This record gives sequence, C-alpha cells and structure tokens, in this order.
Amino acid sequence: MAAVETPAAEVTEQTHVGPARKATRAKTLAALLAAVGAGIVLLTIGRGWADGYVTSPIRFKVTASGSQLTGVPYALGLAGLAGALALFAVRRIGRYLVGAVLALAGAGTVYSIADRLSRLDEALHTQAAAQGLGSDTKISSIDNSFWPYLTIAGGVILCAAGVYTLVRGRTWSGLGNRYESPANAAQAAAKPASEVTARDLWDAQGRGSDLTEADDEPAADR
Repeated sequence: MAAVETPAAEVTEQTHVGPARKATRAKTLAALLAAVGAGIVLLTIGRGWADGYVTSPIRFKVTASGSQLTGVPYALGLAGLAGALALFAVRRIGRYLVGAVLALAGAGTVYSIADRLSRLDEALHTQAAAQGLGSDTKISSIDNSFWPYLTIAGGVILCAAGVYTLVRGRTWSGLGNRYESPANAAQAAAKPASEVTARDLWDAQGRGSDLTEADDEPAADR
C-alpha cells in the first residue's frame, strides 16, 4: 500500500513546491530591483550635478548637487526603499499598492530630474548668491555631469520594479499567509477516509462512544 502512495505524494509535493519557488524568486527579483533603483537614487542625489564659472565680478567655479537642484528624488528614493522591504510583508491588495508606489516613485524621479536639467543656471545662481554675490552675477560654461543620468537610471529601475510587481504580484505570497507543508499535504491527500485519528477517538470518548469497538466488529465478523 505504501509503495502505491509514495509516487503520488512525490508528484503532489513537486506540484506545490514548483510554483511556490517561482513566486518567491519573482518577488525577490522585484524587491531587489526596487532596492537597487532606490539605492542608486539615494547615492547619486548628493553628487555634483551641475557646474559653471562665475565671470563677474570675480571668476571662480560653482557647483550644485542634485539635492540642491531638487529634493524630490531623495524623498522618492526613500519611498522606493521602503516599498522594497514591504514587498515581503504585504498581501495581494497591499502588494498592488506597493507596486503602484514604486512605479510612481520611479516615474516621478525621472520627471523631476529631466525638468531640473533644463534649469541648471538657476541652481548655480543660487549657489553663487549663497557665497555673497548678488543676483546680477554672470555665470558661463554651464554644464551637467553624468550623475543626474545615473539618478535617472535608478528611477527607471525603480519604476520597472513597480510595473513588474503590478503584473506578477498576484501570485506571490506574503509573510502573513500560512501554507501547509507540501509533504503534509501529500500525506493528507493519500490518507484513507476511513482512518480513525487520535482526535476522532478523543471526541468520541467525550460523547460517550467508543470507535475502537466499532472498528473491531467488522473484523470479528470476518
């Protein structure tokens, strides 16, 4: 009897374990993408994004960092990092919300940077004014470094993690979900319906009946 049930149990276990492992890998991939994207944004936002030369009244170089140009990407990067951690805890509806937050955070990061890159001179004038120069300061050779493009790449990765979560998140499990072990599920499926468990015996004794006698009678008749 055991030789017949073993192959069925193995097939049932493989049926349950395969999709579960794929869902876990997909969820881990989304969380990793979100963490990488948010990390890139947070690490590059403080770098020197723009530089130029003040030509009047004196000549010197001024530099503006990404956080001085706009504070939006930093806040969105923190939201993306929190979303990456939340993917392992939330369930289906919450997962959709987290996916939407990640997608919007990535898209918002890209938009805010693209908008500021067209107004680098304003940030440099602000930096020059902070050093005691007036509003009539002239700045030339205004240029941006490669850092804002890395920040944009981080925003794109963050947005991709959110879209991936929205598309594939319905099959993922959360920390609050309880799953039966595949081996136990297979044993339960192969268990005969007539088998009496210890719990059944306990409940029967509480009702004043004895299931062991009921099971012994057919054997005596045979």
